[in-house]
Amino acid sequence: MSVMLSEKVLGSPTAPVTMIEYSSLTCSHCGDFDVVTFPLLKTAYVDTGRMKFVFRDFPLNEAAIAASMVARCSGDRFFSVIDALFTAQASWAYATDYKGGIKNVVAPLGMTANDVDACLASTELRNGIQAIKDGGAQNFGVSATPTFVINGRTVIGALSYAEFAAIIESF
Repeated sequence: MSVMLSEKVLGSPTAPVTMIEYSSLTCSHCGDFDVVTFPLLKTAYVDTGRMKFVFRDFPLNEAAIAASMVARCSGDRFFSVIDALFTAQASWAYATDYKGGIKNVVAPLGMTANDVDACLASTELRNGIQAIKDGGAQNFGVSATPTFVINGRTVIGALSYAEFAAIIESF
């Protein structure tokens, strides 16, 4: 049995466009999207009420699962933690001691090493993240990251701002 984790959403629930991102925190293309493209989309579409953004976990390896678990444990700091992990991805994602790297990234955001260890010990949380990944594969055919579902249209890959804007504007 898997636990259903809450959706991680930015923007108005009544926005006419919904963008769902399936992302792995160790995926460099996902990191590029988060650091370079998403801030522009957020300003133009999320902050103006035209688009709702939903982040869904699709971890590709054990380090990504650990990072997703820590982000989900961070409560209302979720998107800040995601941003910090993507920004500092090179420092932890492929390190032998990725857990120590994650701890270093989230410490300035108020998460202690004990907080991180408690998150990583949760089988329920791990199973919930796996359920999100399985749902993406089953419901949308997600097999790579990043994969986006924009008002039901599947888009694979970290497109440019202009390419995403054209899709969003088509709705």
